[in-house]
Amino acid sequence: MSFNTSADWSANIDNSMHYTDDVALFSVTRRLSLKDDPTQPVVDRPSQGADFVYEPKAELEWSGNNALGEIQVSLDAGGYVFVDQSAYTHGLYELQMSQTFATDTKISLDYNFVPELFLGKNVLRRENGAESEHDELLSNHFWSIHLDQPLTNNITVRLLGRYGLRHYNAPFQHRDTQFWTLGPHLEWAIRPGIALLLGYHYERGVADHKKVINVDDDISYVNHYASAELKLQILERLSAIFIVDYEKNVFTSQYVNDEHRGASENLFQGEIELLYELDKSATVKLGWQHGSRKLTSEAHSVNNNNIWLGVDYVF
Repeated sequence: MSFNTSADWSANIDNSMHYTDDVALFSVTRRLSLKDDPTQPVVDRPSQGADFVYEPKAELEWSGNNALGEIQVSLDAGGYVFVDQSAYTHGLYELQMSQTFATDTKISLDYNFVPELFLGKNVLRRENGAESEHDELLSNHFWSIHLDQPLTNNITVRLLGRYGLRHYNAPFQHRDTQFWTLGPHLEWAIRPGIALLLGYHYERGVADHKKVINVDDDISYVNHYASAELKLQILERLSAIFIVDYEKNVFTSQYVNDEHRGASENLFQGEIELLYELDKSATVKLGWQHGSRKLTSEAHSVNNNNIWLGVDYVF
C-alpha cells in the first residue's frame, strides 16, 4: 500500500517445507551464502538423523525518498521448525537499512540475530581427563555494512565488512567468539535473463578460551569462503539458480591436547533451485542442496542433503 507519493510499504511471506538428512547440519548448510552467515560455528557431532523442517518467513519493507536519494528499511523474521527433533527449532531475525545516492552508490547496514540455536549434545573434556556431556546452545549476533557501486550498466561491485559475536551457554562459555569479516562481491548482468554473482570472504574468529580454566578447547579460526551464483531465465515464468560454495576453516588453537589443534575443515557445497511464477505475486520454489565437509582430524567426510518446496508471496 502507498500512503503518499514518496513512500511505500510492501510485504513478503514465504512458506517452505524441507527434508534434511542431518538435523545438526541443517542450519549450517542452509545459511552458507554470500547473503547470509557462511561461517556458522563448528558442529562437533553431526549425523544426528533426518527430519522434516517447516520454514515460515515474513518480511516487511518501507521505502521512500529523502534529500540524499532513496532510503529503504526492512524487518525480516522467520525460523526453522523441526517436526520430530524439536530441540533444533530456532528463530532468525534481521533488520536492514539502506541509502541509495544520486550517483547510484548504495550503503546498507544490517543486524542479524539468532537466539538459542541448539547445536546438539557435546562433550566437555578437562585437562585432568574428566568428561561430561551437555547441551550446546548458541546465540549469534552480527552487524554488517555493504557498499555497492555500479561500474557499468551491467556490473556492480560490493565491499562487505562484518563484526559479530557468538555467545555459548555454560559450560561452553570458553567458546564465546568475536569475528571480523572482509570481502568483495561482483554482480554481473551478463545479458537479459542471465546474471552472475561472485564473492570472497576472509574472516578471523577469536574465542574467549580463558573464560574457563583447565579446558583444552579453543575454536579460534581463520576462514576463507568463496561462492559463485548463476541465475538463468529458462522460460517466461521459469528460472533456475545454481550455486557453488567452497569454505576452508583453519583452527588456530595452541593447546597441545586440543582436538582442533592443527586441524582444518574443507567444505564443498552445491545447490539448485527452480522458481516458477504463478502470477506477479506468487512464486513456487523447488530446490536441492548437497554439502560435503571434511575435517583433517577425521577419517571420513560428512554429507548433508536438503530438499525443499515452498511458495513466496509478495503484497
